[in-house]
Amino acid sequence: MYERSIQKLQQEIELAKVDEEQRQRNIVKALEQEVETQRGLTRHQEKRCRMLQLEMEEKLTRTKLIYEEKMRGVMPVSVREELEETIAALKAQSSILEQKANILQSELDTRSKRTTPTRTPTRTPTKTPAGSRNQNRSALKARG
Repeated sequence: MYERSIQKLQQEIELAKVDEEQRQRNIVKALEQEVETQRGLTRHQEKRCRMLQLEMEEKLTRTKLIYEEKMRGVMPVSVREELEETIAALKAQSSILEQKANILQSELDTRSKRTTPTRTPTRTPTKTPAGSRNQNRSALKARG
């Protein structure tokens, strides 16, 4: 009688053990599926993050290019001031050179009058544009 009870208890224990093992396998299987689902979601989020990062880098690059294009037309103040100073200096030099040319032309006209007293001068010594000076020089060459 005890043997039968023991045998029955052993069978019940074995059945409970098999049931518990099956339940544990089902839990492990469900957890593995959840892990795979989470891995898939993680991969998807990482891919999305990389895409957003690439889009932001592209947008930044485009913005930089637009900024650089706009800045090409804008000159820094220091460069503009330096160029204005250079232009002023060149204008002053040009004015000085023009005055020297007029003085030299005047001296040339004076010498020309002394060497050929019978001829009348073609111009009076005043400031003349560069084209007139060249015409006077041509006239002097033609006379001599």
